[in-house]
Amino acid sequence: MTKDRKTSFLTEELPRKILHYCPELDGEGKISDVQLSTPDHLDGFMSTIHKLSFRYESNDGTVVQTLKLMVKVMKGSDEFRESSMGKTQFTNEIYIYTKVLPAFQELLTDSGLAGDWCPRVYYGEAGHFPTYSDQYETILVLEDISPLGYKAGPRLDLEEEHLRLMARHIASFHACTYAMRLRNDARLASLIEGIAPLDFVSGDKTFTSYDVLLKLGANRLYKYLDDHPEQLDSEAFKRDMNNLRQRYGTTPISLMQDLLRKDETFSVILHGDYNRNNVLFRADGAGKPVELKMFDFQENRYATPVIDLTFYMYMSMTEELRNRCWDAIVLEYHTALLESLATILKVPQEDGLLDPYRLEPFLEHFKRHAMYGVIVTLHFLPWMMCPEEECEQLAHHFARDVHSKELAHWTLVCGGEEVDKRLVGVLRHASSKGYFEIVKE
Repeated sequence: MTKDRKTSFLTEELPRKILHYCPELDGEGKISDVQLSTPDHLDGFMSTIHKLSFRYESNDGTVVQTLKLMVKVMKGSDEFRESSMGKTQFTNEIYIYTKVLPAFQELLTDSGLAGDWCPRVYYGEAGHFPTYSDQYETILVLEDISPLGYKAGPRLDLEEEHLRLMARHIASFHACTYAMRLRNDARLASLIEGIAPLDFVSGDKTFTSYDVLLKLGANRLYKYLDDHPEQLDSEAFKRDMNNLRQRYGTTPISLMQDLLRKDETFSVILHGDYNRNNVLFRADGAGKPVELKMFDFQENRYATPVIDLTFYMYMSMTEELRNRCWDAIVLEYHTALLESLATILKVPQEDGLLDPYRLEPFLEHFKRHAMYGVIVTLHFLPWMMCPEEECEQLAHHFARDVHSKELAHWTLVCGGEEVDKRLVGVLRHASSKGYFEIVKE
């Protein structure tokens, strides 16, 4: 049976590219027993994920091993990639893996911190691959860490141990930006400049897919509250929701853009899509999560670290956990951040150099940006809570036509009232914490 163009590239050309990309592998080594599969459960909204394995033998025969890998490529038509800013997102992701992470790792070489935030990179390149397709492509090859015991956490509701581990993990990643800033490291400006802007609103242009999805998510919430006014159970909450609706009711994307404001102290090179579906956990013998790897840097930006925190916290915490652990998780992050900073800079935690990142200014910054996670949750939580067949409908219509009536319909009804009530709970919590203050300004 004749292989198609893409399969031939992935099974014949890509393995050789991998050998030349990795300095510890012999570029002239022998390749055999190439296996390629595309598991349905790994398919993403904007990417296709393949599993690739092959037997490698160095040219002198001293090294023989089987490489087990994950290959991530963009999918969709040029029109779909344009509306979803796929080219920018996936090119930025390649940049993070091939430029930013190595620079951060170099920063950590003599600090005692591991910096192994992600699966190992075996190949990453963006551009045109004529033997693969006629489109602009990004090809990213990572180690398949599932054989090492890494697994996805619960689909929606993480446990406290997961949440704390995620807080510590992303804190050490963010600390690298701050350490470079405090050291006046000239590399930082260059690293930031290399990230293509991923703005929600730029001049008269909007991020089309997000504009539609955020409106649909907000419309669902407002419709539910109109039908159930008793959910606005306090004057403060009612006032906050009225302010949000009046100022950003038809343009929630404008609020999201406002929250991307650069800050000379707190902006970091962030993950941007730090959530349960973009991390894998490894548990100990008792089942407690003890290690974490993150991936999918498509939405990375240079912006507030609160994006990486409030997204996964609002998405993955039940009301009971929010009430019991919200402040503790925020404090866990901040404690790990200061510890990592002090370790990288080789100063005591009490050193005045770290004063800009003390708890009080951090909490003030957090409060002013926490609505980012709230608004993302309005659009994304229904997708994660609804039954699989409804999620398939959403993914299908999203890829086919983001403006379609079908996507609007499924967004408004998926998951039913259970979703609506949980969304209201997120907004009610944000109101109680004072996060709506930014909406009044």
